Formats: sequence, C-alpha cells, structure tokens
Amino acid sequence: MGALQVTLGLYATVLPFAIIGAWIAVSLWDLARRADLGRATAVGWSLAVLIVPVVGAAAYLLSAGRLPRLQAVTFVAGGLVAYLLVVVLTGAVGGAL
Repeated sequence: MGALQVTLGLYATVLPFAIIGAWIAVSLWDLARRADLGRATAVGWSLAVLIVPVVGAAAYLLSAGRLPRLQAVTFVAGGLVAYLLVVVLTGAVGGAL
C-alpha cells in the first residue's frame, strides 16, 4: 500500500465529516443571526439540521438560508463534488495497484 493510496484513503474517510461539519456550522450560524424567522421555524430548522445533518443542512442552505443562491449552491455542490472526486481517485489508485 503506497503513500498516495493511504493519503487518499484518509481523505475519503475524513472528508465527509469535514463537509457535514461545515454545512452544520454554516446552517446554524445563519439560523442564529436571522431575526425574521419565528421561534418555531428556527427551532424546526435547527432540529432538522442536527437530527438529519446531511439532508437537513443541505436543504436549509439551498432553500431557506440567507446566503446568496450561487454561494449556497457552490457550497453544497462543491462539497459533494470534492468528496466524489476523492472517492473516484481512491478507487482508481487502488484498482491500478
């Protein structure tokens, strides 16, 4: 097992947690600074983000967040593309050896 394969394997393992953590942090930060949401709505979104982190955070960022639309789409899609790229590279390196 080469150093590249170990490094890509580590990224493939850790990257999803980093992406989910970033989505949750940005979602909760955005929720905390919003004064236009009612308490029930804010609590509902917070629970959705924390209980179903991948779907809840992505749904909040793409539908209800106050981030500019292009920024939210780039943030969510970029995380998914980065993870898929690492998984594909890991598979390619693992299959080639």
